[in-house]
Amino acid sequence: MSGNPRRREVRGLTLGFLSLGASAAPLDVLSAAAQAGFGAAGLRISARNPGDSWSRPNAEGDGLEQIRARAEALSIRISSISGYYVSDKTSLSHLLANVEAARRLGAPLISQGCFEPKLGRVAGLLRDYARAAADVGVRIALEFMPMSALKTIDDTRRVIAESDARNVGLLIDSLHLARSGAGASDVRALDPRSIYLTQLCDAPAVRAPTTTLFDEAMSGRLYLGDGGLDLKGLVAALPPDAEIELETPVVGDAALPGGERAKRAAEKAAAFFASHFG
Repeated sequence: MSGNPRRREVRGLTLGFLSLGASAAPLDVLSAAAQAGFGAAGLRISARNPGDSWSRPNAEGDGLEQIRARAEALSIRISSISGYYVSDKTSLSHLLANVEAARRLGAPLISQGCFEPKLGRVAGLLRDYARAAADVGVRIALEFMPMSALKTIDDTRRVIAESDARNVGLLIDSLHLARSGAGASDVRALDPRSIYLTQLCDAPAVRAPTTTLFDEAMSGRLYLGDGGLDLKGLVAALPPDAEIELETPVVGDAALPGGERAKRAAEKAAAFFASHFG
């Protein structure tokens, strides 16, 4: 066993739902995580926007207790949930449904995307959303993505500061970090307490000019070590106890069963951490 505090065994990593596809069912993600030896899973529990198709248990329906019971039976921690985006289609009631889902699942964190261009409205929603989350012991990890309303670390920090929320922090995705023009040095400069969740994948060092940011995020991700992103630098810049989630929906393996996809992600991650932090 390595003495390097940043060395991670698979049991110390989270399997993100996106590794099995954008609409991966929570029960399937939990089963795959257990099969591959992960200690935790991040689950999507509703559509991204109100009215979008989503047939599985969601933030406003039943079935969440079944998901929680399955996670407990498999000894898989639900590290975070993803629900409705903040967008022009979203009201506070939708965001409060995210909070209620997190409470019922026992999830301590909500992974939150933002596609509302009116950032003043975002800050106002976030203020009330965060207050409701705090009341039930839940934190919110706000994600910046170059194709979203919050394009950079600084955009996200400004909105959080304007909201005056004390339980909202940053979600750092390795692909979005690179495509936003930032890197490990920018992460190292942050207060480590502000980093609530880090999602890791690999990708080519430079995005292909014929690929959009959105398409790359959904279908251009690679297993750790198979691309050119500075993942070693990013992990070294994180606090040693950082929550790390794998988000590796590798298109070439899309036809494989979920458990096999999770095992491949786990094997690649174990090799990456052993090589760089062993």
